[in-house]
Amino acid sequence: MQLGRKIRDLRLRHGLTVQQLAEASHLSKGFISQVENGRTSPSLATLHDLALALHTSAAYLVVEEHERLHVVRVAERPQIPAHGGPARVQVLSAVPKRNLELLLIELPPGSGSATVRHCHHAEECALCLEGRARFVQGAEEVVLETGDSCHYDGRVTHTFQNAGERETRVLIALTPAVFESAFQIAARDALRARPAPAPASA
Repeated sequence: MQLGRKIRDLRLRHGLTVQQLAEASHLSKGFISQVENGRTSPSLATLHDLALALHTSAAYLVVEEHERLHVVRVAERPQIPAHGGPARVQVLSAVPKRNLELLLIELPPGSGSATVRHCHHAEECALCLEGRARFVQGAEEVVLETGDSCHYDGRVTHTFQNAGERETRVLIALTPAVFESAFQIAARDALRARPAPAPASA
């Protein structure tokens, strides 16, 4: 969000008119209008006055949109393909991606996170939230009980498997983020799967 739009948004949230914001910040009504419309930029001192009047900080006003708080509602979590397996993989972090990605994998009994081992160019850390998870990486294998975690190099082929008799849930953090391309692939496949339009009748 641009600076002017952000100031207007905060002003409206507080129920202030341009005149009221001008009075609260000891600035002119015309100057406030110019800032909100992107026709001028306030000095650092003026920005501080505006921030005080809007009950926020100057840092908040100038922070880039991609650096702001990003909320993912539970009902709106994006899902990514689970490499052919029955697992459900949800993205809890921001999309488009940032430097960190957070995934929730839900594994039904007897299933794995993928039908084949996979790898990513990322550093990863996994926490078993519920159930028992068998983690296989290269020639190593370990069973994580609820509350256990493991930190590993995602470049080595690996997979998670449900090692218990009830659903297993695993939280995985990756850096850098690697799964944004999965959304692009899924969108492309969905387009390809659409039936071709029927030819127009003569």
